Amino acid sequence: MESDRKEGTEQPLAVEHEVLRINLRKGSVEPLRDEIVIEDHIELYVNDEHYAVFTCSPSQIKELVVGHLLTEGIIDKTEEIMGLEISKGKVRVHLNKKAKLGFSEKPRLILTECGGGKIPPHLWMKTRRLKNALNVSFDSQTILRAVETLNSRAYLFRRTGGTHVSALLDEDGMVLAFSEDIGRHNAIDKVIGKSALDGADFQRTLLASTGRLTSEMVIKAAYVGIPIIVSISAPTDKGIKIAEMAGLTLIGFARGGRFNIYTCPERIEKP
Repeated sequence: MESDRKEGTEQPLAVEHEVLRINLRKGSVEPLRDEIVIEDHIELYVNDEHYAVFTCSPSQIKELVVGHLLTEGIIDKTEEIMGLEISKGKVRVHLNKKAKLGFSEKPRLILTECGGGKIPPHLWMKTRRLKNALNVSFDSQTILRAVETLNSRAYLFRRTGGTHVSALLDEDGMVLAFSEDIGRHNAIDKVIGKSALDGADFQRTLLASTGRLTSEMVIKAAYVGIPIIVSISAPTDKGIKIAEMAGLTLIGFARGGRFNIYTCPERIEKP
């Protein structure tokens, strides 16, 4: 796989803007300069077909695209990518096969609040049951350390308050990949893409996120074989349903020294 983006050429992730802060407790009005997270748009072409437009943070674009192609079932492994070119807000990916994109009339819009709308039917059919990952286990402290990792490394969030954070960890709690993005699904795609490019064994990992665990978020983890996903936020009913169907351990509200296990609790060592 080749890319024409050089290291150090990515855009700034935040800009300064003048704001007027009103503090009712102090009865004060204070002008100040605040940092604002940048919202970018990236167009993705797959085999010369205009597939999608991403609303995202302007970082880890290659990882975002690779992760998205994996979690949407367009590719099964990174070796299917013959070339990846990034230039002037456009990413052109060339695969060694014909891609089944499922969106023929117009490009798919990948917005910050969701993965683009309706879940493609083939993902419901192909979601893998994680039987081979049943022997993997994580202790409760590792679950909480995963959430601590999100908080401690969320540099852009602390500056702007405008990002979601995601991380992939191994059984020892080592961070394999980390990402921040204005979209929670983008952050997950980025860590999956980074880990896939590094050759990670997804079946022995834990995915941590700050976002709600909706159906499409859970599908992303299940489709690449990640057995455990944990968030500081809540799951939805469809997120739980898909986790049960896929045999994935779903954990929510991981904060303050506690967490809720919604599905497949056998992978978590109890205190």
